[in-house]
Order: sequence, then C-alpha cells, then structure tokens
Amino acid sequence: MSRHTPSKNWWHRNRLECWKYPEFPTQKELIYRVFRAAYPHGAFVDDDLKLVELRDKDTIWNNLDSQFDKAHRDLDEFLGALFAEEPRLRSSQKKQAMVREYYLTLLGAAKYALFVSQNGHYYEFRCMEELLVRHRQVSKSSWMKDLPESRFKLPPIEGFRVAKQYLEPSEQSEIKILQSRQRMVEEGKLVI
Repeated sequence: MSRHTPSKNWWHRNRLECWKYPEFPTQKELIYRVFRAAYPHGAFVDDDLKLVELRDKDTIWNNLDSQFDKAHRDLDEFLGALFAEEPRLRSSQKKQAMVREYYLTLLGAAKYALFVSQNGHYYEFRCMEELLVRHRQVSKSSWMKDLPESRFKLPPIEGFRVAKQYLEPSEQSEIKILQSRQRMVEEGKLVI
C-alpha cells in the first residue's frame, strides 16, 4: 500500500502523522484524532473553540471508546504497510517489535487518559478536547513539543489542570521510554 493511496484503515483515514518514522504520533495527537473521528465537528467544542450541541457524557465516551477499538483492530494492517514502506524497518524484526510495542502502549495510555477525564465531571471531560483544540490552534505543525506558557496560557480552572496532566505522559512513562529507546536505536547509540 502506497503512502499516497487512500485507505479504509483507521490510522490513514484520521491522518495521524505516522509516516514520519522515527517520529511517532503523540498521545495528544492520538486523542485529538479519536475525538475528531467520533465527532468531526467536535464532541464539546469545535476547532474554533465554539461550543457544540450539548451531548450526554456517556454517549460521547462510548463513541470515543468505539474509535479506540477501530484503531486497535486496524493497527496490524497499518503497521504492515509501515514496515513494508520504511527501509529502516523492513528488514529488522526487532525494530518492528519495538514499533508495535509503542503503538500498543500509545493506544492504551491514550484510552486511559480519556477514561480518567470522562470518569470525572462533565467539565473535566470537555477540558480534554478544549486543550487539544487550543494546542492545535497555537501549533498546527507539531504535537511533539509542549507549548511555552507565553503562547499557551492554561486557564486557571481545575478541569484544565487535570486534563493537561493526563494529556502529556511523564518522562518516566512507558511511552517516553519507548520513544527514547527507538531514537537511540536509530541514532546508533543502542544496538538491539
């Protein structure tokens, strides 16, 4: 499957920045894409930060959960295409295993972060999507970096603080460790 061929695969349909190996999609990007896959015009707010119709929190969670299931179901097909097209991955089973582990970990961590936010109050759940939209407005080109406070002021509301805490994995998280290990392998600093 060519990078330019339209696909029915969840990962391609939702335009995650997956083809930039060894860069990986981030938890923030995946959660944003899950929101937009389930609600193209926003579950709580649209991409202009305008409130959308009021929806039941459980209905929103069920639709988001369904998108995670679709992403998980389509992961092997997506990874097969990535492994076939990326020369650095094509011949290394160990690198392929590391990449697969990253994506599986990413799916689990992103789903958990959303689960925690929806398990609280309606407003905290809404804050998760709103923070992602704000991030996207300030930095359309990169999900990788944290935005400086001078460009991205976090509203002084508890729901935003909680959402931000779960959007960005800590440096000791499995996601960050896997990203670092993969980068070291590609830079030749770690042999597997």
